[in-house]
Amino acid sequence: MSTKSILLIEHEASIREVLHTSLSEFGGWRVTLSDSIQEGVNLCMITYPDAILLDASTSETDALIFIEQLKRHSMTRSIPILLITARASWFTSNQLQQMGFAGAITKPFNPSTLPAQVSRLLGWSNGDL
Repeated sequence: MSTKSILLIEHEASIREVLHTSLSEFGGWRVTLSDSIQEGVNLCMITYPDAILLDASTSETDALIFIEQLKRHSMTRSIPILLITARASWFTSNQLQQMGFAGAITKPFNPSTLPAQVSRLLGWSNGDL
């Protein structure tokens, strides 16, 4: 069984570190870190992750622009993207899907349960942890 990989795009260093530890230590996944959307797009083209976890409050650009940039490339078009945002409850599952997201995780989050939440939203089985 191969280990799943996640591209984590979070501009705030302290939150990025907590997310990284939660996903890699508790989830057992390979995590590639990015502090900006543009760097995330570039890393996506190199690493082809199994999923992307994107902070929706990045200051440089909008999360929807990120999705549009990924859709331009056939190799990254099908990578599921999860939002992590304090505004996750503002959206229904249908609205998130229409915008191109696989789901959303609310900030603040519980680091010990985050991997199970990611797995549930992505439809990954426990064997994928």
